[in-house]
Amino acid sequence: MAAEAFEPIDFEIYVEVIAPALGLTIPDEIKAGVVANVEHIFAIAQPVLTFPLPDTVESAATFEP
Repeated sequence: MAAEAFEPIDFEIYVEVIAPALGLTIPDEIKAGVVANVEHIFAIAQPVLTFPLPDTVESAATFEP
């Protein structure tokens, strides 16, 4: 299975929509920092989210470190 590319995300709108859905209120004075952190987290997660896995891979029933 090929890695999927994500559509560009407007992280400011994402934060505005997701915060209330999670029951969070983000004050205007820290909103820019929250948006920057969400953007950074998304960038860090990209290698995991786009890592190609064959269709034959099955998820583990239980986690064993």
